[in-house]
Amino acid sequence: MNILQIALLGNGIFSLTTGLFLLIFKNRVARWFGQEKSLAFLIIGLGLLYFSYSIFEQLKNPELGAVFYIIVQDLIWVLASIVILLIKPFNITVLGNQIITGVAFVVLFFGVGQSVGLAQTDSIKEKGIKRLSFERVINASKENTWKTISDVANYHQVAPNIDSVEIISGEGEGMVRSCTHKKDKWTEIATLWDEGEQYSFKVNTDAEDYPYPLKYLQGTWKVEKISGYQTKITMVFEFTYKRRIYNLLIHPFMKKQFDKICRELLDNWQNELEAK
Repeated sequence: MNILQIALLGNGIFSLTTGLFLLIFKNRVARWFGQEKSLAFLIIGLGLLYFSYSIFEQLKNPELGAVFYIIVQDLIWVLASIVILLIKPFNITVLGNQIITGVAFVVLFFGVGQSVGLAQTDSIKEKGIKRLSFERVINASKENTWKTISDVANYHQVAPNIDSVEIISGEGEGMVRSCTHKKDKWTEIATLWDEGEQYSFKVNTDAEDYPYPLKYLQGTWKVEKISGYQTKITMVFEFTYKRRIYNLLIHPFMKKQFDKICRELLDNWQNELEAK
C-alpha cells in the first residue's frame, strides 16, 4: 500500500468507528456534550458511515477527483470544528470541546496524509516528474499505424484538444510545429524521431504566452508490432507543474482531462485504421 491508500484506510476506519459509536451511544455522547437531544449525533453518525463507505470505495484504485473531494470534506470538518470551538454556539461542555479538538486533530492528520499521497500520484521519484501512459491495440499493420500516427501535420484532425497545426520548420527530429486550441497557442519541437518506431515532442513551456500551468511537458508516441495485423500504440506524457501545490490542487483534474483526451484520440485513430 502507498501513502495515499494507508491514509485513506486510516481515515475510513476512524470515520466508521466514530459513526458507529455515535449511533450506538448517541444519548451518552449527548450528555458528554451537555445537550438534551441526541438527534444531531444520530445524523452525524449516519453521515460518517456514508463518508467511510465513500473512502473504502477508493482504497483499491483511487480516483483522484474523488480523493480530492474526500480531502475537502476533511478540511471542512476541521474548519467547522475550529468555528465551534471559537464561537461556542451550543454551550458545549469542557469535555465536549476536548472531544471536538481531538477528533479535529485526527481528521487533520489523515487529511494531510491523503494530500501528500495525492500530490505524489503518477510521480517518478528519481526524476521528480509525473508520467501518464496510455495504450491501445489496433487491428492494423504496424506500417499503416505508424503512417497514421506520424502524420503530425494533421494531428488536429484526430486530437480533440487541438484546433490547428502548422509545421514551422524542419522534418523528423528537430521539427518545430505550432498548435492552437481556441485562443491558446504554443510551439513544440521534435526531440526524437525514430522512423517507423516512435517520436517525441517537447512543448516550449518557457514562452511568455504559454497558456497552461506546466513547467515541462514532453509526449512520446510509439508503435509496437503484436502480430501481422495487430499493433499497439503507446503514448507517454511526462510533465511537471510550475508550482508544487498544483500537484494537489490541479493534478486530479488534469489527469481526468488527459484520460478523456487520450481516450478520444485513440478512438479516432482506431476507427480510422480499422476502417481501411
